[in-house]
Amino acid sequence: MHATIFQPPYPMHHELQQTLDWQTSHLAAIAAHETDLVILPEISNVTGYKDLDDMKRAINAEGKAFVDTLQKEADRIDAVIMAGVMTQDVQGVLRNQLAVFQPGKPVIHPYTKNHLVQPELQKGIKPGDEANLFEINGVKYGCAICYDFYFPEIFCHYAKLRADVVVIVSHQRQEPTENLGFLTRARAFDTGCTILRCAPAMDKPTVGGRSIAVAPNGTVIADAGGVPGIISFEFDPHARFVRAASYGEPDRIVDYRESLQPSCRPELYF
Repeated sequence: MHATIFQPPYPMHHELQQTLDWQTSHLAAIAAHETDLVILPEISNVTGYKDLDDMKRAINAEGKAFVDTLQKEADRIDAVIMAGVMTQDVQGVLRNQLAVFQPGKPVIHPYTKNHLVQPELQKGIKPGDEANLFEINGVKYGCAICYDFYFPEIFCHYAKLRADVVVIVSHQRQEPTENLGFLTRARAFDTGCTILRCAPAMDKPTVGGRSIAVAPNGTVIADAGGVPGIISFEFDPHARFVRAASYGEPDRIVDYRESLQPSCRPELYF
């Protein structure tokens, strides 16, 4: 499977249109059948808004035009596009969600950010209340959005559900880039599957960014580091970390998450 992850520059001066243009122009540069999956960061449709009112306005203006473009581009390149978006329903409720665009199909929002930071709660953004897998082309995906990243419980939940790939769309702007790298590798161990993380780059290459693909065994497949750009790579969405179930048992080779599940004692943890 071929994947492409965007790491646009973070709009330091509320440069909403410039950020949308960066993403749109790089999407336009992808040829048909060049990739199978494209991932864009959290709130990619309104990144760079000035305040709450401007965000609400942008969702239904520039942001809507951008979302429409994502669907057209998914159809043109014949690939799945996953993007973090801010949505607002007819009742005016805001949600931080993952949008999935598939060629010839209507957009779906299979995941809503469950763990919200205080500024989001103050804006009236509503958290999600479930973390289910969704399947596309035979691949079972889980999702986490930004602050969800810090809660290993959700990744252990995906491990129990036996996710194939977990997509993390993020907007982290103050975490050291190095921390984001090793935390993503840890989440690969937590889930026992491939992790694809996408975030914007800050003005300092040592802070934020770190769009990265990590294999189930913790091996880094591709890494954007801390600067704007795109990473494009091949990976096996059904790969598992396989090893001896325990020391001294070389003949019993298993997916290590499968070997851990029977020993889990959730009554101790929750």
